[in-house]
Amino acid sequence: METLIISIGIFITLGIFTYITAKYTAITNSYYGLLASYILFLTLAQFFATKIAVFNLDFILLGEFKAPVGVIVFPFTLQITDMVNEKFGRKAVYNMIWIALVCQIVMVIFLIFASYLPVVNEPDPFAAFAIVPAITLASWTSFLISERFDAWIYDNIREWIRNRTQDDDDWWKYLWIRNVFSDVLSLGLDSIIFVPLAFYVLPSIQGFIDTTIQPADIDFVLVLILGQVAIKWFLGVIDTPFMYLTRWIYDKN
Repeated sequence: METLIISIGIFITLGIFTYITAKYTAITNSYYGLLASYILFLTLAQFFATKIAVFNLDFILLGEFKAPVGVIVFPFTLQITDMVNEKFGRKAVYNMIWIALVCQIVMVIFLIFASYLPVVNEPDPFAAFAIVPAITLASWTSFLISERFDAWIYDNIREWIRNRTQDDDDWWKYLWIRNVFSDVLSLGLDSIIFVPLAFYVLPSIQGFIDTTIQPADIDFVLVLILGQVAIKWFLGVIDTPFMYLTRWIYDKN
């Protein structure tokens, strides 16, 4: 029931967000609003990734899955890149990805500075926002690869459809193809890279320096990959109507 309520909340929030940002983008003819939202979602995904939760998808007959909580926001970073790609092209998406990465690095640097300052009010209020090095590095790696791949595959699917249809109205009808397939492939790639790096490979390397750090079991890593892919694909598919809303607003303006 909790997952169903959260899903409905995400659906409503995403609809409002899509309308506002697409409208602002169309009026200003710039992607600055989308860039700000993109950085926000990436920051939330990175913080949320430290918590593992159980997601019950019985309401769509998929059962329960374990996954980092970051999966509830990360899929929508790809929606934002698709929104930018649809209007401004792949190069604009690449620029946005690099800007977001620099912002993430600067954020972590300042968090490290803050964590070393002496604490007056115990417990340390920054403890809840501590960035685990393995998760941070894994997040940056998977982010760069999957987001650039999404921009590339989206653009190529769009051109492939355009070259096989008669006019713009025809290839616009197949917007769902480039949105769903680019997201499904990119989200799957992100999970395959992020989970093993964050919970097995990098902790194993850290273990040589700090023996208290132990990598997760392979079985647990596989469970997390499956959970991430299932939740991300579910959220990646439900954002399709909002891509049509985005394109309608772009065309109307």
